[in-house]
Amino acid sequence: MMFMRLALGPLLLFLAVPAFAKASTDDEVISADIGLNNITRAGHWNPVTLHLPKALVESPTRHVAVEAMDPDGQWVRSPLARPVLINNTNWSARLLVKLGNRNTTIRAVVIDQGNSESTASPQEQVIESTVLRIPQPVESSQEILLLLGDLVNAKRVTRLAAREDGSRMLVISPKPEAVSISVSPAFGPAGLMFDGVNQAIICGNAIKQGICDEQLFELDAWIRQGGDLLFMAGKSLPSALSASPVIESWLPGTFDRLIPLRRAAALETYARASRPLARRAIETLQIPIFNNSPDIQGVIEASVGSAKTDPPLVVRRAYGFGQITWIGVDLDTQTFRSWSGTDSLLLNLLNIQNSGDSDGRAGEVRRGGLDLAGQLRLAVDHFIGVSVIPFELIALISLLYVCAIYPLDWWIARRSERFRWVTWLALPLMVLGFTGITWSTSKRFKADGWQIHTAGLFDIDQATQMCRASSFAGIWASDNGHFDLSVSPAKDKIKDDLRSVVSWFAAAGRNIGGPDALSPHTSLAGTPYEYGPAASELQDIPIAAASSQLFEAKWFGRLPTHPIQSTLSRTGQGTLRGTLTSQLQTPLQDCVLMHAGWLYDVGTLHPGKTFDLDAGRGPKSLGAVLTKKRAVKDRNVSARWKSDDRDIIRILEVAGMHRAAGGSEYTGLQSGRLEHIDMTHLLVLNRIILIGKGPPATKWIPHKKAEPKDKGFEDAGNTTLWRIVLEVRN
Repeated sequence: MMFMRLALGPLLLFLAVPAFAKASTDDEVISADIGLNNITRAGHWNPVTLHLPKALVESPTRHVAVEAMDPDGQWVRSPLARPVLINNTNWSARLLVKLGNRNTTIRAVVIDQGNSESTASPQEQVIESTVLRIPQPVESSQEILLLLGDLVNAKRVTRLAAREDGSRMLVISPKPEAVSISVSPAFGPAGLMFDGVNQAIICGNAIKQGICDEQLFELDAWIRQGGDLLFMAGKSLPSALSASPVIESWLPGTFDRLIPLRRAAALETYARASRPLARRAIETLQIPIFNNSPDIQGVIEASVGSAKTDPPLVVRRAYGFGQITWIGVDLDTQTFRSWSGTDSLLLNLLNIQNSGDSDGRAGEVRRGGLDLAGQLRLAVDHFIGVSVIPFELIALISLLYVCAIYPLDWWIARRSERFRWVTWLALPLMVLGFTGITWSTSKRFKADGWQIHTAGLFDIDQATQMCRASSFAGIWASDNGHFDLSVSPAKDKIKDDLRSVVSWFAAAGRNIGGPDALSPHTSLAGTPYEYGPAASELQDIPIAAASSQLFEAKWFGRLPTHPIQSTLSRTGQGTLRGTLTSQLQTPLQDCVLMHAGWLYDVGTLHPGKTFDLDAGRGPKSLGAVLTKKRAVKDRNVSARWKSDDRDIIRILEVAGMHRAAGGSEYTGLQSGRLEHIDMTHLLVLNRIILIGKGPPATKWIPHKKAEPKDKGFEDAGNTTLWRIVLEVRN
């Protein structure tokens, strides 16, 4: 018996030690929630919420960051963030990371900045570095539908809207966040955590169940910057309004009260339903009504009756550069789950149109992964005195070299048997000669010095004075080196809520260097680089000789004054009349006005000058102008879109109105990263868009390491398209 006790004692101790070690390890390890519902999208920004042990970050000098690879396989460190204490027990931090490849990994690092008060430049020390396991990211071309609520019909609708090759939108339904963890302002504009989302659905019942305000504020910023939201709130609207102050701005008017829905004919007609709603189901429905119903903001697509004073059921309206579609019934209830018309109703509300995208991703693969963003990238990747060496010339030099080292060298050896020293000298001379030919040929096609080539869009919303800039830059280096890069608005009169972000700009698709490639592209300069104190600064970027790197930047802010004074209104025929007066300090060239399906030539709009539409030419067809239609015999033929065209203005014009031009049916290309700049949806929402060429709105500031700051880069050109969104006066 004593022997058994002595034998079991060490065994029990051996079994107990691992459990104790595991418990203490779990308390000290860094864990993370990555993406939306553990789904990430390559080539886009994704949220990362770190959960950290107290011992690692309790010191006020400890900060955290995340590192991920860009498409070239180089590690990029995010701006530093200070964790916050949640529920007096857990330390957490929410950061953003842009994934450069589907097979990349993420590292979480804890950095001690030392005592910043004792030294002018504190010494950073990496305390902890942990590799985070992330789920396989979806492709960069995969469209995502964000669902906040319990709407089982959403997935069925995406299946109905699937393309011919079977590809369809992916529905992501993250759980409501009970704890509010905000993204640090150092990570750029608000709303960036939803960068990979194409459309969003929010149910009123989900808001009252505990969606945190921080998530709703991020969604609000995402919509204003060009997002597309479907907001369903009928009987649930009062509780949703009391749960968050953001909801009131999403409504087309001021909420008054709820009333019973006695007739559902308008809803059934709008849904094109084959079967009406059950009578008992209609008796349980209640819809909101608003104060001053005739002054509803937006376009009423369905209402209870035909009179102007009847309560609206579906309203679609512009919200900054995005749009909000509101429906006054809760489609996530049992009443609509069993109704056959719910699917077609959702299709109309989401406005999913696949006529231009019938080939889907299969067509994109056939095109080598090129999209409009990739075509713009190729156009920006063009510099003064830099061109591709023709393949014919490379083949000719290679052929001559092969002929020289064998037939010519053999012939010289046979002819110089008496002078063998010539044989030993001939081969080195040939190698040196062809080396000189190769070097001089390279210098002929590759210019000296460093260059920067930029292009972009500058958008202004007249109603809210909100402005956004989307800019792209290419950096060319003639020699090996490192450089810093930062962005800022070119205008000094932007209000204080300015937030900007700069990042790499990758090629599209699965080609080498694309975010969907099977493995990262091997970099010519494989050293890591990092962000500065803010997301608008990149530091110590490596670049190889005779190569280029491309970057994209965004910033958002507000203007102190209205840029345009407008009296434009709509006539009974749907055309425009009125005047425009520029209050800008710079002229806009080659201006046009776009509204509904019409385009009006304005010409150059000088500061302080007024343009009267009655004095100009009549309207033209918008689609015909965008596709450059011309009469050929007895029919109109559109000019074929050239995927090898490098005209930046042309690319930005068509990408900015891609759906109005016919979408991929006309261009044969998807929008890619340029999808957010498409303003076609605003043309039918009581908005007018003034477009013209203007000065740069984004200031790119590159600085080569080990060089004086006053030694700038050669400017290889800038192209900026200005777009001002105006309201139609009643």
